Amino acid sequence: MRKPWYHILYTRSALAKIIWGTISVMLAVVLTVYQFSIEDQRMVAQTGNWEGRSIEKGAEIFTNNCYACHGMNGEGGSGPALNSKYLFTQRLYDIGFAGTLRDYVALTVASGRPSQVNGQFAVIMPPWSNRFGGPLRDDQVQHVVNYVMNFQETALAQTAEEDPWICFQGAPTKPQPEAEKSPEALGIKICKDAPVAASTGPRPPQELFVAMTCNACHKLDQDQTADNQGQPAPNMGNLPEMAGQRVPGQDAATYVHTSIVKPNDFVNPGYLSGLMPQNFSERMSEEEIDSLVAWLLNPSRPQ
Repeated sequence: MRKPWYHILYTRSALAKIIWGTISVMLAVVLTVYQFSIEDQRMVAQTGNWEGRSIEKGAEIFTNNCYACHGMNGEGGSGPALNSKYLFTQRLYDIGFAGTLRDYVALTVASGRPSQVNGQFAVIMPPWSNRFGGPLRDDQVQHVVNYVMNFQETALAQTAEEDPWICFQGAPTKPQPEAEKSPEALGIKICKDAPVAASTGPRPPQELFVAMTCNACHKLDQDQTADNQGQPAPNMGNLPEMAGQRVPGQDAATYVHTSIVKPNDFVNPGYLSGLMPQNFSERMSEEEIDSLVAWLLNPSRPQ
């Protein structure tokens, strides 16, 4: 009868059994000690791996939901800039926030800024966490926070002139007690609390187009065509020619006026409803709205 191949593992010698048992125990101890010695390094690598995945997921959510207001690379638009040196170095001190920037970003993403109805930015920041009626789970909110915090390296390399941050009205830059953290020492954009000028009558349409942050979404120097669809809102280069063809029964002036005061009455195919502010009639007088309509429909207006 042939012996099985594993017969070499059998031994009758008590001494051999003791020797092999001792060697096995020693090998197990050595492997265990080695595993513990590299555990910190392994955990650091794994943590970096999970952080990278979280940033990638956050970038996907940001692209689908946030870039229209904050810019594809966080440069801002109809919402504040996020890729900003001022945000990462000075913002919390100016508003008196006691937590960390990560806490501030997380709170803003989760609960939004619904109280800023009459703020300088045209679009109100909605709540995104499902804890506050938004569509995102807690882990998705954290992914977005990690993506925003990932802007820090490029933001800190900006000069004051390169910083895309638009200063908030009524929120001037405050000097920090430490000299090395002063705006001058860090090269931070300095926001000034300029006095509000007395109204001298209707604002000109060019000023309104910028003040209402229309320019953040609409491009005046590009035509809206099948091959050039403006994002996040239609281009306006050929608006004077196309406005009267958008809604049956509406002439060009009626269409543009309605689009300003009741933007959800007609939404161009391929665009989202609710993105355009609903309160322009409260922020501009009827005379200002009419002048803005006439200016937008003027083929000779500046691009």
